[in-house]
Parts: sequence; structure tokens; C-alpha cells
Amino acid sequence: MKTATIRQVQNAFSEVLRHIHNGETVAITSRRKVIAILAPPTASKPSKPTRPWANLTARLAELQKQSMLAVSGADLVTQDRGCY
Repeated sequence: MKTATIRQVQNAFSEVLRHIHNGETVAITSRRKVIAILAPPTASKPSKPTRPWANLTARLAELQKQSMLAVSGADLVTQDRGCY
């Protein structure tokens, strides 16, 4: 495992990334204590994202079928203008 100080990371971040890209792990130190470890991502297959609203399309279609108002918008405007 490579080690680098905070200052080294700030000044040569592209070099640190190159080490990580090559599969190495880099420990970041501050006052000789490890404060972070940068490692390449694992090679495991990413999981399929879940859909929080799996039946969203069905729910929207159901809501569109329900009429919120007994009168249409045009009728409301006509009534508001006093033109019965």
C-alpha cells in the first residue's frame, strides 16, 4: 500500500489517481496517522437499480381516469365570468 500526505495529494493528485487506476491502494496521512484510504472500486457486478414506484405508470393511469372536478375547466371560467 502506498502512502501520501495531504500536501502530496493536493500537489500531485493525478499521480495518486494513476496509482489507484493501476490497482494500488493509497493511504492518506496527516501527522503520520492514516486518515483515509483510497482504493480502486471492487470488480463486483453492480446491482440493478430498484424502482421506488414500480407501479407508477399504472397509478398515473388510474388517477387520470378519476375526474377531480364534476365540471370542466371551461365551464368554471364561463361561470366565473357570469356568462351562464
